[in-house]
Amino acid sequence: MELSKGKRNFLVVLISFMVGIIYFIPYIRFTFYDQTIAAFQLTNMELGNLGAVYGLVALFCYPISGFLAEKFSPKLLLAASFIGTAAMTFWQASFPSYGALLVIYILFAFFTTATLWSPYIAVLRNLGTEEEQGKLFGISEAMRGIVSTVTGFVFVWILSLFADAVGGFRAILIIGAVVYIIFAALAIIFLPKNVSREEKENEGKKEKGSILKALKLPGVWLMGLFIFSCYSIIAAGINYLGTYTTQILGVSASVSSSLAIIRSYVLTVVAGIGAGIIADKFKSRLIFLVYVLIAIIVCAVATPFLSNLVTLAIIVSMVLSLLYFMMKSVYFSIMGESGIPVAMTGIASGIVSFIGFIPDAFITSLMGSWLDKDPVTGFNMIFAWIAIWGVIAIVLALVIYKRGKKNQLIHEK
Repeated sequence: MELSKGKRNFLVVLISFMVGIIYFIPYIRFTFYDQTIAAFQLTNMELGNLGAVYGLVALFCYPISGFLAEKFSPKLLLAASFIGTAAMTFWQASFPSYGALLVIYILFAFFTTATLWSPYIAVLRNLGTEEEQGKLFGISEAMRGIVSTVTGFVFVWILSLFADAVGGFRAILIIGAVVYIIFAALAIIFLPKNVSREEKENEGKKEKGSILKALKLPGVWLMGLFIFSCYSIIAAGINYLGTYTTQILGVSASVSSSLAIIRSYVLTVVAGIGAGIIADKFKSRLIFLVYVLIAIIVCAVATPFLSNLVTLAIIVSMVLSLLYFMMKSVYFSIMGESGIPVAMTGIASGIVSFIGFIPDAFITSLMGSWLDKDPVTGFNMIFAWIAIWGVIAIVLALVIYKRGKKNQLIHEK
């Protein structure tokens, strides 16, 4: 059944809001760090271990997500994500032991990755034509940023209503769990069992993509390596630009926090909407990403030489943030150009994500060790890292682009 334009737009908004809000509680330790420590009576290392367990389990859940997306309806999977996350949040609100928290974060990783990620990518990809992919993914990224921002400010306000910070933290968790249940209901009511574009393009075909078929596609490996390169840049940049402004540029903590708010809330939205619309106007979204990568390389190479020009260095760091978010907004929109069939979106996105997000497993430890030895040299190495992976990403983008053009010519003959 073909969806109307209004229904498609509604589904883009709904699924973007769903994916934007579901990560808030699992990542609440970043927004309410001190409250989390106090509420659960944890050490800094124990809180860090929760994050490490979550990240490691999530990494291995990406291919599982692809497999589940092949077997089950996105309606059921996304509803399961929210029901499971709600259950874990209610359990967390009881302030259980550290051992129980480890189990909760393992299950958080499963319900926010295995049953969520590939269905989200598949639904979003199928809600528009190949020419609309940049706009779809860019706008979705912007909406995820908006809902995360609004949720954060609302929860800060709720916390301020309580004299006891621990009691306020429990209230936030309970409210979050209720919101998750509401979104589970919305998923069941509004999300389609299947996606119209996939049904149309695979009419009369019974067979869908298997893991082995996806692994045999060169485009899956090339796109995975391309996102690995891009994510290596993003993880290095986003994680360390804030502390760069304080440690190297000598900016006060309050000014640095203000810049962080602009980066996290304003630039995310601007980059998402802008990149999505602009990328679709290019003859290839890969070519658009090549231009973004070139700009990132130029800024990364220039930044170490600007430490004495504080204002200019801050401007360049903000431009870098904008470029990171532009790249992040649209890099999943190149599945078509990578030669990944629509019917294999679910399974392929799981494999691509597993490869692409591997930097989460090591990048903060690596760069933390660089900064511990010597901050100045450490930051120079981080910017060099960004530039090197930028070059690698450009090479991979051009390889994917040329393969796509070659395959297009073969199909036209």
